[in-house]
Amino acid sequence: MRPKTPMTRRDKQINFAICLADAVGFPLGIAFFSTQTILPVFLAHCGASPAVLGALNGLSSLLVLAPGLLIVGTLQRRKTVRLWLFWVAFIERLFLLPLAFLSPLWGKTHPDWLVIATFLGFCGHSLSMGFNIPAYWTAIGKTIPVHWRGRLYGFAGGIAGVCTLGTEWVLRHVVLGSGFPGGYGIGFGLGFAILTITILPFLFLREPDSIPAEGSERAKNVDLAHLRATWQGDARFRRLSYSQVVFALTQVASPFLALYATRRFGEEHADLALYTAVSIFAGSVAALLIGWLADRWGNHPMVVFAGIAGAGGFLFALLAPSGGAFATVFVLWALATAGVDVAANNLMMELAGDATKIPTYSALYNIVRAVPRMIAPWLGGLAVAHIGYGPLMGIAAAAALASLSLLRTRSK
Repeated sequence: MRPKTPMTRRDKQINFAICLADAVGFPLGIAFFSTQTILPVFLAHCGASPAVLGALNGLSSLLVLAPGLLIVGTLQRRKTVRLWLFWVAFIERLFLLPLAFLSPLWGKTHPDWLVIATFLGFCGHSLSMGFNIPAYWTAIGKTIPVHWRGRLYGFAGGIAGVCTLGTEWVLRHVVLGSGFPGGYGIGFGLGFAILTITILPFLFLREPDSIPAEGSERAKNVDLAHLRATWQGDARFRRLSYSQVVFALTQVASPFLALYATRRFGEEHADLALYTAVSIFAGSVAALLIGWLADRWGNHPMVVFAGIAGAGGFLFALLAPSGGAFATVFVLWALATAGVDVAANNLMMELAGDATKIPTYSALYNIVRAVPRMIAPWLGGLAVAHIGYGPLMGIAAAAALASLSLLRTRSK
């Protein structure tokens, strides 16, 4: 796939601003649906067990990661992915909107129905996102120069970090202050609005036309021979993927961090608004720092840093002396997830080489992580009843450290 005409610097700047809006809006909007802090306590108010939360996290992960293989060929046959990216992203958000109305309607009278609605909403959202991730990385690969990608997420993180103060106030005084179920409904509505408004600029993305693959170069949506050849032909990509498979096992504990804090210190001392705000702010600073360092030192060292930070977070969860100090856990976990989201994905795109191969690499990278990310939260939710939260934290720390032994991939 080759652009008919090169993008001008003005095109690149406009594209940078458009992608920046989404990169800022997504973490701010999704914070109101946080699967680490808000959603676990919301589901607990509905009477759901940790196993239900684990199953929801696991199934959502599978639906996010698996569908990419089904659309690789479709994306490679398209001249542009801009409209695909926008409309599927809009559908993603529509699946979350009913929670804003159903939470106050069913929260007290039919909490079981609300749990089912939450399951369906998040699964639909995740499935739509799974169909859109390859399109997103294709658009980034075509419209954002390689040496601008780190700063894109870095600047986005910095802006989102400044906005954290407002998010924390809303969570504390509106969402948690109003309580269950009405306050959560308001939060879900605000999250939907932020997520939707910040994808509108994608309609104006200046994406260069590409020449669709033809004949023998035309990829099928699921071409196992092509996928196998890609996988077997890139040892560095395989090592990156294996390391992230092991890192995905940290999901046995990460969805239960807020619940662990409420059990250890009591809900009155486990500050969910603080934890959510700290997660956003720390993730923002981490994205800024990791993006800046990745542009200078490479993405590989930043992925290593992510593994170390993740292990440190789970170990500190066992040692935190108070509910306030437990916020450090979310800082370290935010550093870890930022390292994976920014550096590991950038490293995957570097290994792909050009925009033509990014859908295939992205789909493969996601599918090999799908099974452990599906199973780990579910197993964690089942294990809580037998071994408690503490041992899960130790298992997750061990998985984060073990991922480093597999990560010998160097970027090109």
